[in-house]
Amino acid sequence: MNRSFQKIFEIYVFSFSFFFASRPISDPDFWFHLKTGQYIIQTRMIPRTDPFSFTQYGQPWIAHGWLSGAVFYGIYSLLGFNALIFIFAVLTAVAFWIGFKRADSHLFIRSFVTLLGVWTVLPTIGVRPRVFTLLLTSVYLAVLTRYARRGEGRAIWWLVPLMALWVNLHGGFFVGPMLIGLTIIGIPLDAWAAGDKIGPLYPRLRTLGFVLVGSLLVGFLNPYGRRIYTFSLEVLQSPIYQKVIVDFISPDFHEPELLALTLLILLTIAAFALSPKRVRPSELLLFLTTLYATLKFQRNMAILAIVAVPLLADYLQNWLVSTSFGKTFGRSPSADSSRRPILVSLLLLLPLVAFAAKLKSAVYAPPRQEMIEVPLKAVEYLKEKQITGNTFTDPNIWGGYLIWALPSNPVYIDGRSVYPDQFLKEYLGIISGVTDWREPFDRYGVRIAIVRPKSPLGRELKDSSDWQQIYQDEMAAVFARR
Repeated sequence: MNRSFQKIFEIYVFSFSFFFASRPISDPDFWFHLKTGQYIIQTRMIPRTDPFSFTQYGQPWIAHGWLSGAVFYGIYSLLGFNALIFIFAVLTAVAFWIGFKRADSHLFIRSFVTLLGVWTVLPTIGVRPRVFTLLLTSVYLAVLTRYARRGEGRAIWWLVPLMALWVNLHGGFFVGPMLIGLTIIGIPLDAWAAGDKIGPLYPRLRTLGFVLVGSLLVGFLNPYGRRIYTFSLEVLQSPIYQKVIVDFISPDFHEPELLALTLLILLTIAAFALSPKRVRPSELLLFLTTLYATLKFQRNMAILAIVAVPLLADYLQNWLVSTSFGKTFGRSPSADSSRRPILVSLLLLLPLVAFAAKLKSAVYAPPRQEMIEVPLKAVEYLKEKQITGNTFTDPNIWGGYLIWALPSNPVYIDGRSVYPDQFLKEYLGIISGVTDWREPFDRYGVRIAIVRPKSPLGRELKDSSDWQQIYQDEMAAVFARR
């Protein structure tokens, strides 16, 4: 393969990774992260109690990802929303680019697999703190794999200060120590499978042990100390979160948006089975661990994708070159000086123009209510009419947008992990029509309700003589206490 063609094609792959990862702001939780960042930057304080709701005001709040919120607001205040979209698309593309460069396979194979990986994570990315976990997971895997295979380089020690950053960026920081631990287990497993002696590996394992301990210790370098660990475990073990929060339920493979995840899993398993080269035990351990984590909580599909991309590329390569039709998939580029590959590669770049035009009209366009999935029009109406008061929202994630856009209206609930399980159970009963809403509304002093028009609560509020409907559009209806 012509080296010039290879370089241009790599640009092509990175560009398409960036375009695929460019998503309009659609995560309702983005807004409370943005407001938290504003709070931090303007007050120069990291919140330790809830300042946004009227139901949990003053209660302890572990604002995991507080640093991401500060980054969000810092970029937004200087450059605007479009800069956030651009930067986080670049971070996602870089995360997969690292995996692309790690793969030891034909350019076309690793390009296909990389784009499949980006496609897989589309439901979970965007301007979200978890993009930092995606990127740092990729960095950790690159450093750990290099050290496990070669036992060289001082880069392994950089994982410790990176953990100090990670623990303040996103609650998924525990992935870092997990990867180090799996590497410690995987090195002797690989040696045992290859029939090698484990003794010479002890210095490498000892170093990794120090790195693991160091990473766990620097995890305490956050505003909440050890509570950052215990809080994360409490959230993961909460039956309420596992039942109703989308990120904490198992993936539904009937959903069209999970087709790429299905393909990634099946192709990786098939490549492992068909490859004439036996899969390393450490690689199998890493894949199975992240696969299990994904099947338990679908939010982990991003970690699985980062793990699977270089594995699928390498073992798909091993299988293809063993077949009669795959002999052309050699790894090394040739020194062919023909201009034809260069012309072909330039033609391949032409679709990028169409993608750029699509980005301008769909991704960087002014936000629309149906795109960002929050009641923009209803909130604008409340602002215009200067209607204030304690506000209930159904669904709860709308509360995150009110925290940002309508701070004069404290929220009953939002998407933060500050609400106790019993409170969440009562809330779920209210919006499903199982629990009488009148007593909780009186107890907490609810003055305004923004709900889905055809929801059970919306129908009951419409029939109540104590409430009047003051606004409705295709997404939301607003009720006010008389």
